[in-house]
Amino acid sequence: MRNLDLYSTASIDHLLWSTDEDKTQLNSPALSIFTDFDHSQPMVIDASTNAIDTLDVMNKTHAFMRLVVDKNNQFLGVITKHELLHRKMVKLANKFACSIEELLVTDMMIARDKLSALDYQQLSTANVSDVVRSLQENGLHHMLVIDHQQHHIRGLIAANDVARKLKVPINIELPPSFMHIFKTAI
Repeated sequence: MRNLDLYSTASIDHLLWSTDEDKTQLNSPALSIFTDFDHSQPMVIDASTNAIDTLDVMNKTHAFMRLVVDKNNQFLGVITKHELLHRKMVKLANKFACSIEELLVTDMMIARDKLSALDYQQLSTANVSDVVRSLQENGLHHMLVIDHQQHHIRGLIAANDVARKLKVPINIELPPSFMHIFKTAI
């Protein structure tokens, strides 16, 4: 192992700006905003992890979502910080007559049979604006991408990543509920 020297930055007053400018625009290919698990590891959490520890891991890694896998790395669902809100944990713990410390990530996750995803082949012919519209219309901050031919989760698209690449905020709201529409109409 080698010791690395540290240097003072007192006389350094300029930043190096990359000349490789990301030129992602709404008409750019959708694959330019896609996190491909063929090139980067998916962020996963083991199904046996308790909910509180899951939230702690997500906070420490600044992750809003994780894929939940079993001990054989089989995909079970997704967990988001929204699912791990304290009030939701308390409500579920009361329902199960247990403490929140006993809740597992699998108790709080969105199961895979409740999720929707884009198809990789379809994504490969779409553009960024198609994806943004789909995220907004469905109230999703993350969208999984599946490969039907290989029968696996190929990757995902995160609204935060899209906003960063476009250099504009993307407003994602949950689709209005019947009660919201009713209250608005009154």
